[in-house]
Amino acid sequence: MGKRFISALLSIVITLLKFIVNMLTLGISFLTKKTLPLVDDLFEPSDESTEAIERQKYVVEHSPYDTPIKY
Repeated sequence: MGKRFISALLSIVITLLKFIVNMLTLGISFLTKKTLPLVDDLFEPSDESTEAIERQKYVVEHSPYDTPIKY
């Protein structure tokens, strides 16, 4: 339970920091009339569902248990 709480808390803190940085970026770009990249534009998006599917495919392809049973 402690790990989940810390993980949730860190997730909220990271989201708030991204929001603050994005708002500061928008404010600065409004004042200077220049377009600055937002936080989400700097990093590639991480889609957990596609990563999980790729991991499952890897496990299935490299499984030692898929050999046929010989009697």
